Formats: sequence, structure tokens, C-alpha cells
Amino acid sequence: MIARLKKLPLALKQGLVYGSALALSKGVGLLMVPVFTRFLTPDDYGRLDILQTLADVLSIVIAFGLTDTLFRFAGTARDTAEQRDVAAHIFGLAVAMAVVSAALTQAVAPVIAAALPGDPSVLQTRLILASLSLSVCILIPLAWLRMRDKAGGYFAAGVGRVVLQGGLSAALLFLGFGVTGVMVAGFTAAAVVAGCLAAWQYRDTGIRFSLLGLRRFGVYGGPLVLTGVAGFVLGSFDRWLLADAVGPGQMAQYALAAKFALVTALLIQPFDMWWLPRRFAVLGEAGGAERAARIVALGVTIAILAAVCIAGLGPALVRALTPESYHGAIRYLPWLAALAAVHGATTLFNMGCYSRHTTLRPLFIETASAALALAGYVILIPRFGGDGAVVATAVALSFRLALTYWISQRTLFIPYPAIRLLALAALGVAVIAATQHAPAPAGQWAVLAAGAAGLLVLGLWLRVVPVRAI
Repeated sequence: MIARLKKLPLALKQGLVYGSALALSKGVGLLMVPVFTRFLTPDDYGRLDILQTLADVLSIVIAFGLTDTLFRFAGTARDTAEQRDVAAHIFGLAVAMAVVSAALTQAVAPVIAAALPGDPSVLQTRLILASLSLSVCILIPLAWLRMRDKAGGYFAAGVGRVVLQGGLSAALLFLGFGVTGVMVAGFTAAAVVAGCLAAWQYRDTGIRFSLLGLRRFGVYGGPLVLTGVAGFVLGSFDRWLLADAVGPGQMAQYALAAKFALVTALLIQPFDMWWLPRRFAVLGEAGGAERAARIVALGVTIAILAAVCIAGLGPALVRALTPESYHGAIRYLPWLAALAAVHGATTLFNMGCYSRHTTLRPLFIETASAALALAGYVILIPRFGGDGAVVATAVALSFRLALTYWISQRTLFIPYPAIRLLALAALGVAVIAATQHAPAPAGQWAVLAAGAAGLLVLGLWLRVVPVRAI
């Protein structure tokens, strides 16, 4: 068996390692769901989710688009020496961002705590902000590990952080520290992993900082900050408005559904982690556009299959892992899983937008989509609660996908099999809708099995799933 594994193509071996890391990491996350829901009331769980969504938006600002900048400039470097020089300069920017962000966020922590819905304490806010300041010193080494095809190092860092954080969280929750204990566990795990990864990055590439590098990489990465903030509006801001409209307790139902629906994105992520760092290198090869089109079509098919699987299995997981007071999450879960697939497909289609030396095109797309989502949230959430949030997000994400595809194709044409992918997506939506009306759980599982098989057969017939992939 080991000999056979060694003979596998590098891409497949790397994908298996990334997939294993994600499976273990998110498996620990799912195992923590019954722990959180046992020791935290719905109000506390809603408060914890508010802090985590704060982490979502501030991590975008602190990271300054440096991961995508590393992929863009190191991925198109002429040789290994230039790659290392780019990585050293970006790592220097990362360390500078960590120091500056730590000073600024701790200074304004009381103001942030007072402004957040759900009334988190100042201590809880300080702890999440401290963890965030360290995050950029984790993201850049992890991205460099992916570029160097060192999936084993990525596995150790990613899984180690989640296991350490999960174990500490469980212990502190058992001792009665509540949300504060979860924040302490997160900061401790972030500090340990950031220290180890930063030491490795320094040994491998060194660290450099120059104003010329700041200007060069800032022009590319700076707009990605605003792009990411707009993405936060599309991905997490609805829960802040829900907490104000219906209270943190009821918002916790929607937040739990979103957590389970994110498993869709996690099933797509091993493919993304292999493809995204090398997509520009593939485009530069002879016949690269045609090869990229085939790879993206396979990725979109994986996203559709992932959404169908989570829509069918997610409700059973919610019933099995959480108390009855959290089962309202089942109402939203299948459609949030579908929206996670839409988000994943958009990421795969955006090569044209990121192929130039500026990122103004993604900024325009994300800003326009976020404005549409925000308008929908303001209008629909006060009247329809979580259902309104789902509808507003669906409209905005569909608009974002269409706009990304159109602008990317005008910038850099890639011959995607668009009509065939639309046929697959239509079947996926039909299967998800069928799971909603099937008797639970046996009927949902039967629909899931039939739907997944139908999608696979259709994908093979339409030639968007290569036979050798099976």
C-alpha cells in the first residue's frame, strides 16, 4: 500500500495530505459542537459567534491581502532565488502588520467591545484581538509551505493548532470559564503555532523589509483589504444584524447552520489548496487556458457534490450533536450549504480578475455585491429574520458569481464549459430542494444517495468529470 501511495502523482499526494489535514481539523471542530452547545446557552453561543465574526473581518484587514500577493508574485518569479526574496519581503510585511495591529487593536478594544452586539466583555474582546494580531504570522508561512509543496508541514501546523485549541477549550469550558475560556484557548494556540511557523519561515527565507517592496506589494494587496471587508459583509455581517433584530439566542440557530454549511467549503478546500497557488503557472504553459478550464470545471463539480452531501447529511448531524434548543438550525442549513458552493465556484472563476498587476477588478465586484447584500439585509432581516438573510445572501452571491465570470472572461478568456456546468448546478439545486421535502432522516439519505449518483453520472456524460479522476 505504501509503495502504491509513493507512485501517485505529486498533485494527488499533496491533495490527500491537505484533505487529511482539513478533515482532522474540521473533525475536531465538529466534535467541539456538542461541547459548546452543552456548556454554552444559545445566548452565549451567539456571543461567541459575534466574536468569531469580528475575527473574520479584522483578519482580512490585518492580513493585508498578503497571501494572494505571495501567490501572485512568487508564483510568477523567474527562479527559486527570486521566489525566496519575494517571500522574505512579504514575511517582513506580515511581522510589521502583526506589531502595528496588536498596538492599535488593544488600544481601542473597549470601544470595539461596546459597539458589538451581544455584549461581549472587554477581556473577551482583547483576547480575540490578540489572536488576530498573530494570525498574519501564521497565514504567510502556511502559504509558503503550500508553494513549496510541503504538505506535511502544513498538516502538522494546521492540525496541531486545532487540537491544542480544542483541548484547551474543552478543559476551560468544563471548569466553568465559558466564552472567556474559549478565547484564552484560541490565543494560546495561536501564540504557540505562530512562534513555530515564524521561526521556520525565518530559517527558510529570512526576513526583509523595504519601502520599495511595501509599494510594490501594497499596490496589489491593498485593494484586497477592501475586497475582503466587502466579502465579510457577504459572509458574516448578516449575523450582526440578526443579533440586533432577533437577539443572540435566536441568531445562534442561524450561526450554527452556517457553521455546518461551511463543511461544504471545507470539502472543496483540498482542491483549492492544490490549485490556487499554481493556477497562474499553469496559465503560462502551452495550452494552459484549456487545461485550466478542465481543472476549474472539475472543481465546480466538486463544489456542487459537496453542497448536496451537506444538505442531505447536515440535518442529521445537527440532531445528533446538539440539544433540541439548537435544532432550529436545520431550517437554514441546506440552503446555506448551496450558497457555500456558489462562493467556491466564484473563487475558481476569478483568474482573469487576479491576472493583472492590480486587484481593482475584484474590489469593484466585491463592493458592488456587498452593497446589494447590505441593502437586502436591511430590508429583509427585520421582517423575515433568518429567512430574509438567506434570500438576501443568495441574490448577492449569484450576482457576484455572474459579475466575476463576465469580467474575468473579458480580461482573460478561458474556455470553460459553462452550459454543461449550469446543467450540473440545476440538478444540484433540485436535489437540495428534494431533501427539504423528504421524510427525515431515511428519506433525506435516499435522496442524497440518488442525487449524488445522478450528479456523478451527469458529470461523466457531460465530460466535466474525467474518467481517470474516478
